[in-house]
Amino acid sequence: MHFHSINATETSPRQASYPGALWLLGALLAAWTGTPTEIVGQAVTLDQGSFTLTVQGRSAGSETFNIRRLGTGDDARIIAQGQIRMEGPGGLLNLDPALQASGPDADITAYQVKVSGRETEEVYVTLGDRRFLTRVRSEVGEQEREYRAAPGTLVLDADVVHHYHFLGLRIDNGSPSSVPVIVPRGGRQYTLQISVQGNESLTVGGASVSSRRYRLEGEGESWDLWLDDRGRVLRLEMPAAGFIAQRDAAPG
Repeated sequence: MHFHSINATETSPRQASYPGALWLLGALLAAWTGTPTEIVGQAVTLDQGSFTLTVQGRSAGSETFNIRRLGTGDDARIIAQGQIRMEGPGGLLNLDPALQASGPDADITAYQVKVSGRETEEVYVTLGDRRFLTRVRSEVGEQEREYRAAPGTLVLDADVVHHYHFLGLRIDNGSPSSVPVIVPRGGRQYTLQISVQGNESLTVGGASVSSRRYRLEGEGESWDLWLDDRGRVLRLEMPAAGFIAQRDAAPG
């Protein structure tokens, strides 16, 4: 899928520091390695699982993910981490994303992803003064972009299915809505239009799961998302790319 960036500025390659990204990495270490104990003791798993990925009807790989909330209220932080392994015409693509959302509204505050395999790059996103600053480090050097940090902005990075969990937190059930989105690896920003298509019974890992289907539209393209009654992602279909992500087992 292709979208045009909005109000994005690019700088020439240069040396850059990544304090926000390093801070996010520290938060992840606290969440996943068991230190400090008092933080881990507050951790609540919001969702975890895996997806089977297909492209043009052929098996393309898998995605595993874990989404946890640390703390409550204004002090709440949600840490989402995943591993994506995809085979394509150019070879294997590995993505290791980590995203942080903060506060009662789960506002996106930091994101980082390491890409290896047929592509090699590191992407860091930090929230500043009404702007998201994106830094990309690759074999050709380093680049910066800035995006407007409109209220409720989501990160829906390319090929990362569990990011749609945060869209589920934004959706107003029963009525169309729109959400501002940035795609860090694609260097894009757009407004996503959301409409409800109806309730469906979806087979997930051999079990029948009640779901709600949503039509997502942006920049002339549309794709479909299925969520359960708790906003957890069950299935994603992107016809333009021939891409389907199917959850392997019903959420626990």
